[in-house]
Amino acid sequence: MIGGIHKFYPFLFPDPVDLKKLAHDRRAERLNEEYKLALIDRKITNKVYDLEMELYGKRAAQNKIRLEIFSNRKVDFFA
Repeated sequence: MIGGIHKFYPFLFPDPVDLKKLAHDRRAERLNEEYKLALIDRKITNKVYDLEMELYGKRAAQNKIRLEIFSNRKVDFFA
């Protein structure tokens, strides 16, 4: 009390918080983030698989060429 003058401040109540909506929003954000990360992981996994198959095909072709070069054929003996 200053000089006999009373100051009254209004009491403000906080806005009511809907905890279910807040929890739902946070869960939705978390699931969206996990989904984005899963998509990125799936793309990387598919790319690695494609590269492995390409490498497998190239190795198979090299092995086939080696077998053709170093195999003893009957025609080679007669030449």
